[in-house]
Amino acid sequence: MPLTRTMRPWFAAATLVALAPLFSAANAASFDCTKARSPMEKLICADAQLSALDEQLNTAFKEAIERSKARPQLVQWQREWLQSYEVTLCKDARCLAKEFTGRIALLQSVAPASGPSAQWNGMYTRYHQGKPDKDSATLAIVGLQDGRAYLAGDAVWLGPNAANGQVNVGEIRGVATLRNGLLAYDSDGCTATLALQRGGLAVKEDNGCGGMHVTFMGDYRRK
Repeated sequence: MPLTRTMRPWFAAATLVALAPLFSAANAASFDCTKARSPMEKLICADAQLSALDEQLNTAFKEAIERSKARPQLVQWQREWLQSYEVTLCKDARCLAKEFTGRIALLQSVAPASGPSAQWNGMYTRYHQGKPDKDSATLAIVGLQDGRAYLAGDAVWLGPNAANGQVNVGEIRGVATLRNGLLAYDSDGCTATLALQRGGLAVKEDNGCGGMHVTFMGDYRRK
């Protein structure tokens, strides 16, 4: 049986509802509470403090996009945060308020497009011999202030019997640090080193970021 790294669950329907407040016009909180459907929306509408935090979160998200000019990466990052265990397991306003407060601070740390870490901003796809790699790997990067950047990456290895389930996967989700011109990631037993190059970047090394045969190493092109 192939070894795989467990991916975070995807709550597609709930996430689309939860992400909507980040783009909607405000009546109460950052959305119309008369149309609240999801547990998260109902928690927000029932608590004044949480409602105010939701408005701040909406503002921080929009300002981060405007400041960084990195809309695709930030939308993906925000969607994944809304799907994370930390958020989806919150069952009361106190828990959700803590998550919202931390998220606001992180969004406010997104670097401006002119900042040094913003040079990493982009959506990247791994290529091999001039074509997208059959063992696909993608990275989304958002530069943060204080010499950091957020990485979201997925890699796949297709075995000889991929049609019968011989597929291993890996992921990178977290904040990396700029060191001597390189981006160093180290979280949850996964380490990787990235270097910018013309038209994209290269992952020079990685370790512990996926199942057997999975790797993020290689050359990536920026979309």
